[in-house]
Amino acid sequence: MAAIDGGVLTIAAARNFLRVGTSVDAQVLELLPAAQGRIESFLGRELVGATGWPAVDQVPAIVVHCVKLALSDLYVNREGPQLTDDQLRPIIGRYMAVSVA
Repeated sequence: MAAIDGGVLTIAAARNFLRVGTSVDAQVLELLPAAQGRIESFLGRELVGATGWPAVDQVPAIVVHCVKLALSDLYVNREGPQLTDDQLRPIIGRYMAVSVA
């Protein structure tokens, strides 16, 4: 199954990581863009495209895993996600966009 709308996760991969069945697909599909957006926001760039990697299959596995962590956080902590930048920095901080002000 292909990734959803250019996202790095398929619904099947998301469902597998969350350990849920197809009955929550609608909810998971709503959270997938938010989870990827959370990681893109942290990195300061899109994951796939002009400022990101050229293709979904070229996004580093650790970055994809962080999208899964963000998804899990959004799914479990619906009322107040808890994944912080300080938690992400040691994992994928080296992929952050560098800017000179």
